[in-house]
Amino acid sequence: MHQYDLASKILMETCRDEIVRYFTGADVEETAIVEELPQETVSLKRSDFPVKIRDKAGNESLAVIELQTRWNKDVPLNLLDYRTRYKIKYRMEIISCVILLTSSGTAADMYEDNEVRFRYRLVKIYDMDAREIVDHGPFCLLPFTPLMQNGEEAMPQADDLIYKSERPRMEKADLLTSMAILSGIVSKDLPVQLINRRRDIMIESATYDIIKEIEFQQGMVLDAREMLLEVIETRFNTIPTDIAETVNRISDRNFLKSLLKQAVICDGPDMLRKTLKDYTDDSAG
Repeated sequence: MHQYDLASKILMETCRDEIVRYFTGADVEETAIVEELPQETVSLKRSDFPVKIRDKAGNESLAVIELQTRWNKDVPLNLLDYRTRYKIKYRMEIISCVILLTSSGTAADMYEDNEVRFRYRLVKIYDMDAREIVDHGPFCLLPFTPLMQNGEEAMPQADDLIYKSERPRMEKADLLTSMAILSGIVSKDLPVQLINRRRDIMIESATYDIIKEIEFQQGMVLDAREMLLEVIETRFNTIPTDIAETVNRISDRNFLKSLLKQAVICDGPDMLRKTLKDYTDDSAG
């Protein structure tokens, strides 16, 4: 399973009632993940989270929740497919919802063609303000804060709220692990920063293997930086301060490897400076 899918699954298992209530607007008393549709259906695609809802009056409905890291044009049709199949099977009111994690200029809350007009809830995590979630909740949205507006600024406070909360320790470990995984969508450095702060509790999460993989990848990046700086020093008898500072901010191991090759053959530091400038300009854009 993709690591972001796994993080989402953890959050839905840990905080399902709260997440469903917030994202769908349903009057939730109790929720349960329903069984998947029969696998023999050749054209079946998996809905991320089909959730049965019972409200305070005892009425039941079904929320079909799709969590998407990035938007693509087939999202509405896939959601309509899921909705139709669950409607046929359960014969109850359906709430269709897409939770989108990263910015898109084409994401829409409606699909329409010559025969069908389908409107659904579209929740844009990236448009939400992390400071509002930190200040006012809900608590279970805290792991999403790195993806929100002002996310990097609010992330230390968000993880502190989770760490110091009175929730069960294993639940806190899972929430922090989910936050670390999701933060990797926007930055390669944020997961490492969080792991360094909260390793003591995150090692208790059942998904800590993913955290170990993040640490392993970070170790390879550090090794690549060190090797590059050693080659620069060997070639030019010094490591220019501006080059060292830029190299130490790079988290792309493949780019560090390409710089290493260039450092071996280039005539001087200025060629490296130009490559670094082009890279940082592209990253900023």
